[in-house]
Amino acid sequence: MGHKLPVTETYVDADGSRVTHASRAGFESLMSRVIDGFGKVSGFGEDSEVMTWVEDFVEAYDLGFYTQALQCLKMSLRKIPALEPRVFYYVRVCERVLAVSLTPPELDYERGLEKYRDAPKWKRALMKSPEVLVRCKWCGHYTTYIHPYVPTFGFAIEANGCRNCGRMYPMPSWIWDSPDGRIYSYYRMSFSDEAFYEEFEQDYDPTPRCQRRG
Repeated sequence: MGHKLPVTETYVDADGSRVTHASRAGFESLMSRVIDGFGKVSGFGEDSEVMTWVEDFVEAYDLGFYTQALQCLKMSLRKIPALEPRVFYYVRVCERVLAVSLTPPELDYERGLEKYRDAPKWKRALMKSPEVLVRCKWCGHYTTYIHPYVPTFGFAIEANGCRNCGRMYPMPSWIWDSPDGRIYSYYRMSFSDEAFYEEFEQDYDPTPRCQRRG
């Protein structure tokens, strides 16, 4: 993004009421607002090809398939550049992860996973299922999969943290990594580390700043 985007601690809902982002109502409406945000981009609703690419991106991104997710995003942006404010952070996450070199054990894991997936069903039944690992969106290394919605209450890192870098909420999530998801996390002060807030304030100009940063 070429400039910071202004954000506030509230938004206007479908009924015209002003709602606090970091509220129960803000949490419960998060998914619908993320979906609506794409629908409001000019030309998106009329382009079935781009809508299919975005659907493919959502599936790939949440599974940690960063290469596929990035490809879908770039194709979508070439056709509808106006999507950038909605997707620039996803692009950054994908590029950040893919720029990290994997360790030899991680490469062995990928080879073993590919071998397992390529095996016929009868053979897979005799094989040990591989551990479910996903590359952390912060450090780019493989870590145990933890559902993005498992809470930490802002301090319990071990409940939902990367076993390599230790940062909270390491799983890619098209909901939580959306503009609305990041704004909720910022004002909810969901993270214990300063890195999240610093990166957020590089992208956005929050008024007011959250209490942690005020």
